[in-house]
Amino acid sequence: MIAIILTAIATFIVTGIDEIVVLTILFVHYKENSSVRDIYIGQLISMVVLLAISLLAVFGITTIPKEWIGLLGFVPFFLGIKVFLIGDTESYDVYEEKDLIKKTKKFNNLILAVAIIAIAGGAEELSIYIPYLASLNTKDLITTLITFILLVPIWCAVCKRLSSVKRIRERIEKFERIIVPIVFIGLGIFVLIENNTLGYFLKFFH
Repeated sequence: MIAIILTAIATFIVTGIDEIVVLTILFVHYKENSSVRDIYIGQLISMVVLLAISLLAVFGITTIPKEWIGLLGFVPFFLGIKVFLIGDTESYDVYEEKDLIKKTKKFNNLILAVAIIAIAGGAEELSIYIPYLASLNTKDLITTLITFILLVPIWCAVCKRLSSVKRIRERIEKFERIIVPIVFIGLGIFVLIENNTLGYFLKFFH
């Protein structure tokens, strides 16, 4: 149970690193308590939507043998390799403050604006969540989903705190290219091992 929770936390953090800058800008610009609350709610909604999409994808492939599902582990694995070797400019685009604020003002509701921005940038999360969730049994899946939901307000609180510390934000941006690939590669290996995928295919070469 503890291992599953720790893995869920690591997965949540690494897929949320690229949102730090976005959330920091939002918290810097929207300082009123009501606006801060709306940002929290918007992030929570986006997480629920992304998890729902991931679960639909998982349930859609449940008829495939577990060992074949494990092949999805190569997605985060090679994504980690890509980030390590050449970076991932698409996943880690830094929003300019004017552009981000302009996007939020297209909507009358800040909650909706934050949710849409987060969901629109959630392709990376889906590429990680789907193979990860597909590798879990029912108990571990429920534990992971609950952990993800509980981490949303905590993550927002951390980003709000970081919004007033420019130096910390710059440090995180500097080292994310090292942290992200390590966790992605580790997650990919976890999915492959958890589904006995490597062992299943290696036996064909004996």
